[in-house]
Amino acid sequence: MICIGVDPGQSRVGLALGQDTLALALESIPAVSAAEAIQQLAADKHAERIYVGLPISLSGASTQSTQAAIDLAKDLAGRVELPVVLIDERLTTVESARLAQQIGKTAKQSKSFVDAEAARLIVETAISANHKIGIELEEYLARFQ
Repeated sequence: MICIGVDPGQSRVGLALGQDTLALALESIPAVSAAEAIQQLAADKHAERIYVGLPISLSGASTQSTQAAIDLAKDLAGRVELPVVLIDERLTTVESARLAQQIGKTAKQSKSFVDAEAARLIVETAISANHKIGIELEEYLARFQ
């Protein structure tokens, strides 16, 4: 199964691609054009699922970023005929930033790297769980909104 990982952010969105047991960080793109770019990526790669990271606080509460991620997921769901699945992404950015520091990325180099790497971690989580993780957008909306 080919899947796309999305790490939504206020200004940038990280993208990753997953297939079988491989998860690959792709790039970081401007948030304003993310939905269109993800739609095109999904078509180009014949993706079967899109995983969108759901940023929630460590206590489990929703934040302003949570709503922005849900809005992006809704936009994607309206553009593609694929399951859009939300995955708890607590600490993926922290882990990605730690990796950037370990490999010697400068602060400027780290911004795009961290977003794409966080998206890779989202895809890797889904692959590791045999794609039986997260909650489909429609179910999330029915439960929580």
